[in-house]
This record gives sequence, C-alpha cells and structure tokens, in this order.
Amino acid sequence: MNILTVINLKKVFGKGDTKVTAINDVSFSVGQGEIVLIMGPSGSGKTTLLSMMGGLLTPTAGDITINEVNITQAKRRAVPRIRLYEIGFVFQSFNILQNLTALENVQIVGELAGMPSYQAKERAMELLTKLHMEPRWHYLPVKLSGGQQQRVAIARAIMNNPKLVLADEPTGNLDSKSGHEVMMLFHNIAKADHKTVVIVSHDERIKDIADRVLWIEDGKVSTAPPEPEVTVKDLVCGMKVDAKYSPFSTTIEGKNYTFCSEDCKIKFVEHPYQYVPTLHSSGLDKITG
Repeated sequence: MNILTVINLKKVFGKGDTKVTAINDVSFSVGQGEIVLIMGPSGSGKTTLLSMMGGLLTPTAGDITINEVNITQAKRRAVPRIRLYEIGFVFQSFNILQNLTALENVQIVGELAGMPSYQAKERAMELLTKLHMEPRWHYLPVKLSGGQQQRVAIARAIMNNPKLVLADEPTGNLDSKSGHEVMMLFHNIAKADHKTVVIVSHDERIKDIADRVLWIEDGKVSTAPPEPEVTVKDLVCGMKVDAKYSPFSTTIEGKNYTFCSEDCKIKFVEHPYQYVPTLHSSGLDKITG
C-alpha cells in the first residue's frame, strides 16, 4: 500500500525574468514501511519538494496524496489538521521549543491534537523512554546534546502516530556517532512501527538504511545519480563522503576538504594541524567556507 504518492509535481517561483522552476514534473510513490532517501546538491530542490509533501508549500501544479487524502485538493483550512495527524516532521535544526522540557516538547503535540493532558504525558513518556531519553525528561534543550535534541524532535514527530514521517537533513548537525544513532531510529520507525519515512539529505550514511535512493538535480528526480560519485575521506571522523553532494567543506592553502557534517567541519577548522600536520601557518588565514 502506498502511503505517499506524488504525481507530476511542479513548483515555480517568480515571474518573467525572475522565474525559477524549482521542481519540474516529479512523480514517485512510497509504500508503507519503506524508507526513501532523496539526495542532491544544494539548491537542487530537496527542501522545496519536502515542504510540498508536508503541506507547508503549495505546488504550482500536480498532486500529492497522503494516506489516500489528496492534500493539494484539500481546502486550505483542512491542511493543518492533515499535518497534525498524518505527517511527522524532523528538521536539521531540531525546531524544538527552548523554554519547554524534553517531555513538554513532546506532550504538547498530543494536546494540540485533542489528547487529554494525562494521556499525552503518558504517551510522551513512553516515546522518550523508547528513544533512551528517560533520564532527561525534565531537561531543557540547552542542556541536551545535538543527538538528544534530535531524539526529542523524532518523538515529537511520531507523537500522534502519523503514517508519514518527513526528515530534512536530520543528521546534518550531528557528529558521526549521533548521526548513526539517529539513522537507526528512523530504520526502527519504518520497519518496527510500519511508518513511511522520506528523508532528504546529502549524508551518505543514510544510504545504509534506505530501501531506495532518489536523486534530484535541477528540479528533476531520477533513480540514479546524474554523475559518478566523487568519494573523499572526512579527515575528522574517517567516513567516506560524496564530495559532490556534501555542503560541508572548507579550503586551506588552495586545497578543498569535505566533511560529513557541520560538527566535523568545525572541529577541522578549529584545529587543522591536528588532522593535516603539513599545513603551513599562513594557511590558517585562508580558511574559507
């Protein structure tokens, strides 16, 4: 059974000389319990596509059906309700409320859906315990690591038991260990909880858990990468990275270094000699990106 179906989707921004076609005649479907990874370079249309699938952005043309409901034909006032019950969002920047505890951040989503407060609290506690966050129920986000904040965001996304979970660069701000843990959480959400998961990312690690990989470039989606991968080594964590698709890079002494995440890039920029002992001192003044 297909939970998500996209047909002839198109999104155009601007008019005349400023007209830009961000998404151009895209069609695909995703079944229940399936994990689909959508990859592409920066500016390729990944986030625009995800925003339309989540009802946050209105397509110029085409149809999106989620759990047999066509959200592009639904009345505008009905879309927020569809998002609340049928779609869970996980963002790169976590987007959790800073003045609420981990437990409150999850509980409030259930209450917004009409769940009694005590029931919402029980459900939030259950999810956070399942995600190994029980010791930090009452911590504010400022006291949580990036990986822990992302766990809270994932619990919030599945609080109302949606059929579809959408994730935008969910490991982009995480180190290698936290990124791997979050990947496995998505795997469990799809395979154990039978939810449909669509992830847009540059992260090569997610290929390991994805059932399918779609590639997007210039607003068009295909099942194969448009060009051969250019694999390089992240000097901080050691993992292999596709240099074409990773947005995390910096240049020292005319040489480009590519990383799997913002965390690895920052570590390298702060202490480049630790990873490349042959760098000259003058190179530190030439770090870009």
